[in-house]
Amino acid sequence: MFQYLEKLRKKPEGDRRKVVLWISLGITVAIALIWGITLTFRIDNTDFSFADDAASDKKIPSLTETFSNFMDQVGNIIDNSTTYQSPTTTEVIE
Repeated sequence: MFQYLEKLRKKPEGDRRKVVLWISLGITVAIALIWGITLTFRIDNTDFSFADDAASDKKIPSLTETFSNFMDQVGNIIDNSTTYQSPTTTEVIE
């Protein structure tokens, strides 16, 4: 390995960059493969059934409803921040 690194140091910068690119690509692919394999095991072992039938009665909010609620909350924050006045005192020191 050390001999390879010594030979690599003597090569032009373009060749060294290609080696770094291939090594980093190989490491990235290896990590992605390990992640993908472990992900399939986790998905296979996950129970996606609903234990409570009452949970299926809950309504999932629509995107417009969610956005509307968000905008209402932002409006409330703005309204509360404009009505708040910080206490200001002037102290004269003689």
